[in-house]
Amino acid sequence: MVPLALLSICGEFVMRIRLTKRASHDKIAWCRRGGDEVAATYEELYPHSRLLFFRRVVFWLFVVFACVALLSILLKSK
Repeated sequence: MVPLALLSICGEFVMRIRLTKRASHDKIAWCRRGGDEVAATYEELYPHSRLLFFRRVVFWLFVVFACVALLSILLKSK
């Protein structure tokens, strides 16, 4: 799960950097915004980017791994 989290963080940084480079007036604004707002704006500007697909896949893999880990812990305790 740690590699997935690190990949997700790197993907967020890449999106924020690309949005910051594209911004003309307030370059630091993308560092203060939330992840959902950044992803929505990134999707508007780069609609065919694989980074958005990667972000969704990593999120759902993380959720699935967390559920499997929780279930295995609960089933072992019985």
